[in-house]
Amino acid sequence: MPPAMDATTDVDLVRRAQRGDDEAFLALVRRHQAAALRLVGRFLPQREDAEDVVQEAIVAAYRQLPRFRGDATFATWLGRIAVYLALRVNRRRDSAARRGPADSTQYSAEPDAAEPLAVREAVAQLPERLRVPIVLRFYEGLTGQEIARLIGCRESTVWTRLYNGLRKLREELERGELP
Repeated sequence: MPPAMDATTDVDLVRRAQRGDDEAFLALVRRHQAAALRLVGRFLPQREDAEDVVQEAIVAAYRQLPRFRGDATFATWLGRIAVYLALRVNRRRDSAARRGPADSTQYSAEPDAAEPLAVREAVAQLPERLRVPIVLRFYEGLTGQEIARLIGCRESTVWTRLYNGLRKLREELERGELP
């Protein structure tokens, strides 16, 4: 990226891209593509699928850029598009395959080796509405407000889903009824 693009804010790049500056849009993509891939990798087990979804999200963002109002950051907006597309892919898959135990062929954006397999499997088995906020909060470190923007709901809804998801995780782990 040219040095001048490094110092340019996302807001400036978005404005330029909305006026037809494709280099500005490419600069935005270079800045945020890796983070979008890491985020999508939390929802899709195969790296190739995650990469495809991120590319699809970038194309969608480019097409929708004239309608981007700046209510959220570009990174959050791109992330929301990418998560939506990743979840759509997951919904299309057979639920048994989607909820199967994690294995070594799965792509997990830098999995924590200290995290027990039982926890990963329990998270994977949560219903989507509970799994998404938990992954975004505890794996990606997003705030309640950021999660709300990303998934398009109220922050209070995020906290309720986090509470219910953690309760369900605790129950499942205490019962030890995981595959």
